[in-house]
Amino acid sequence: MMNNDFLTLKLNSKNEFRTTASFELNGLKFSAVDVKIDTGCPHTSFPMLKLGLSEEAAYKLKEKDCNDATVLKTISFGVNDTKVKRDEDKRKFKSKRFMELNSISFKHTAKDFSLGSLKLGDFSISVSYDRTGNTLIGMDVLKNLEIFIGKNNLGETILIACQQETKTFITALSELYDVRRV
Repeated sequence: MMNNDFLTLKLNSKNEFRTTASFELNGLKFSAVDVKIDTGCPHTSFPMLKLGLSEEAAYKLKEKDCNDATVLKTISFGVNDTKVKRDEDKRKFKSKRFMELNSISFKHTAKDFSLGSLKLGDFSISVSYDRTGNTLIGMDVLKNLEIFIGKNNLGETILIACQQETKTFITALSELYDVRRV
């Protein structure tokens, strides 16, 4: 359930909070993108192949970003990456062999970013062109929200989020718990 003041999400059977996001990125508009809320992820991460870009288009954008000194580049690793792979990728990164890395991410601005119908503005996000994992909303975005997680009267785990507390947020929260302003 969503409205413009706050976002309400139910924990799914995989113990995930998921919603949709809409935004503009590098002149491309994306709407109703399936995203996972990930409080354990420090940075919001968008795998462009998962967002529907062709491999050819993703390769061209990666090449453009690799050759643009103004685009911030970082490397990040998955939980299954070995120490050997991490060390090798770090060497490639230091020697600016960016095109050889699928662990590389590029910082871009997601314009007019919204979660569900909750409009949040512009956010700096990490973009990868080689990965196809989940589109993750990390703490860099989530820290800007008031977030509450609790159980509703049906015993379901619910996440409620808003930019700032509003009367409708407090009303929604009071449906989960007996919440009152003091």
